[in-house]
Amino acid sequence: MTSVTPPHSSPTLAHRLAWPTALALSPLLLAQGRYVRSLHPKMPPAPTPWDGAIDGSDPLHVLGVGDSTVAGVGVTDAGLGLVPQFSHALHEWSQRGVSWRSLGESGATSKEVLARFVAAAPGPPADVVLVSLGANDAKDLKPLRSTIRRFERLTEVLHEAHPRARLLFSSLPAFNQFPTLPQPLKAVLYGHSQAIERTLRPLVEALPFAIMSPPPPAYSEGFFAPDGFHPSVSGYRDWARFAFHDALERGVLEHLGPR
Repeated sequence: MTSVTPPHSSPTLAHRLAWPTALALSPLLLAQGRYVRSLHPKMPPAPTPWDGAIDGSDPLHVLGVGDSTVAGVGVTDAGLGLVPQFSHALHEWSQRGVSWRSLGESGATSKEVLARFVAAAPGPPADVVLVSLGANDAKDLKPLRSTIRRFERLTEVLHEAHPRARLLFSSLPAFNQFPTLPQPLKAVLYGHSQAIERTLRPLVEALPFAIMSPPPPAYSEGFFAPDGFHPSVSGYRDWARFAFHDALERGVLEHLGPR
């Protein structure tokens, strides 16, 4: 799977109208959300520990910060989640040791990550910081401007704590491809997520130390866990390798290569 640098498309009028549309349709959308949750019970985070290491010389460190996808919701072994699978891809390419640590919480928004986890983010200096966040800001219909301000603050804090690290932001989920979501809930969530992503992307890409992954291609068969919302083992593997190869092709990992 290959990727290219995505164009900096601005949110369309339809994307910007998703939030006021959600307010107008809130009784229906809330009922649809409750119905979906009743059909698909909540899945727990992967069991701890959420850190690990692969032996090797001149080791690299990967830090993951975010929501349920950093917490490994959808898998029963934390070693099969997004951050460790990215770390394994980095190890295979660099032939260096790699350690990783994940900081996140299921259901966390950008506000909650800033409040609860960023203070714990410094730790060992990271070479790569994976940020998987924004799905709950979109799902919970958080206002666009305040969401973008929090992402900007998160970027500043992470860069201050890890000045040598490359920050790799994930694109937001393609809610229009989620099999469990009915209409119009699916369209509203996708529209608001695109408003957030398309506003955030040029801000991230303008920084010399950060990139945002392109929007995902069509999710493969087996991508989703049984809840139809979070990735499965193969879903996390595909996502991790997609993010890794995008970063590699865009040259942001060159300095971490074989010594």
